[in-house]
Amino acid sequence: MDKIVAVMVAGVLIGVGINQYMYDKDMDGVSNDKDAFPSDPDEWKDTDNDGIGDNRDEDDDGDGYNDTEDLFPEDSDEYADSDLDGIGNNEDLDDDNDGYDDSEDVDPLNDIALRFVFEWVELTDKQNNKANAPLVFYLYQGSEQLHRFDNNNNPWSVPWQEKFDLNADFELNVPDNQTEHQFTVIAMFYKFRNPEEFDISSSNDSYRATITYNLSSDSWEQGKNGTLDGEIDGSNENNDARLYVSIESYNFGYLKSYSWRFNAVDFQLTHNFDPARYSFYSNQPHTVKEYKDYINFVTIDEEAIVEIGLKLRAAAEEKGFDNLNEVNFIMSFVQSLKYAEDNVTAGYGEYPRYPIETLIDQVGDCEDSSALLISLLEPLGYEAALILIPDAWDGYGHAAVGINLTGASGLYYILNEGEENEIGYYYAETTAQGWKLGEMPDLDSNKAYVYEA
Repeated sequence: MDKIVAVMVAGVLIGVGINQYMYDKDMDGVSNDKDAFPSDPDEWKDTDNDGIGDNRDEDDDGDGYNDTEDLFPEDSDEYADSDLDGIGNNEDLDDDNDGYDDSEDVDPLNDIALRFVFEWVELTDKQNNKANAPLVFYLYQGSEQLHRFDNNNNPWSVPWQEKFDLNADFELNVPDNQTEHQFTVIAMFYKFRNPEEFDISSSNDSYRATITYNLSSDSWEQGKNGTLDGEIDGSNENNDARLYVSIESYNFGYLKSYSWRFNAVDFQLTHNFDPARYSFYSNQPHTVKEYKDYINFVTIDEEAIVEIGLKLRAAAEEKGFDNLNEVNFIMSFVQSLKYAEDNVTAGYGEYPRYPIETLIDQVGDCEDSSALLISLLEPLGYEAALILIPDAWDGYGHAAVGINLTGASGLYYILNEGEENEIGYYYAETTAQGWKLGEMPDLDSNKAYVYEA
């Protein structure tokens, strides 16, 4: 009887196997009639019908663009989406989503903005016996006042006949359907009872300077930068001034400014990011299966990150910082970015960001800011590592950075202890302002994973 039962069970199993074979020959979960490769368990789809399965094919739709760069890897008619609205550029009538049809847009792929930087002023004609004069100035377009430039809502106190640093800037999104944009600059001797205009115009017709910016040539009358100078008109009205201004165009939304404080000194940094690089990283996989996968979000070769690191180094060198102060300075830059959990900023429980995403979004959590700090420091010659502390607080893990630096002090982790390649990494907190290298928040740091970049 047992033998009969065994034979029946075996028969059933064989029957199931044959049935499964007839339905899904390669056992990949895709039925034979829908499987382009019914004998290959690793392939089942061939979007471009080139005989190479999509899993192996580097260009699934055969449009000539690698899948890693193609925002529509299964649509041979599309590959780019400049405004990231889900509509490919070939179909989209407004590629940059600026409200102007591509057919009338000066730059159909980018929404253009202008950045004005007024670097210094010189009051060349002394008008009274006081040492300084109160100054404000205005930027107009037509009859609309775009911006008043002043010193925290008060006039600047500017010495007569000396260059006075302003470093005042203003950003403006301009209509992309017209090539030329005209602006007026008015500089005011801001006397209490009777404000008067300084002459910053090269014309005798007005004290006000006119700037015409051409989007096609990406310049104004004096090129990229120049001096608005009232002396040029040759008049002797004793109210001349000089105002140095630079203007640059950029892709609106991707010129980012950062302000932070280090050692009681205020710093500012700006960078114009390439939207294509943001698109590239935002469309990369953001999944993490194990702890070591977090190191994959470090991008030490990304050009924009390297450039920002060099800008930070230039600022550090200008202040005469040594290596330790430079590291702490760069840490303070990263710490100044807003901290927020992934479920709030990305809608996911865990969404590790690449450094460009963190910088453009200007927000991230501990693993995001840690990947950013490592990516900034490594190209500058520092050895850095990712530190993951699984039980930093009750039920919560934490990410930080380890930096190998001679002359540092404080808490550090040792790798390869007792071996020739032994190395120590000082703890660097990235999520809150004020922490210096070697200082650690109150957390359980006994167990940690350290992954070298």
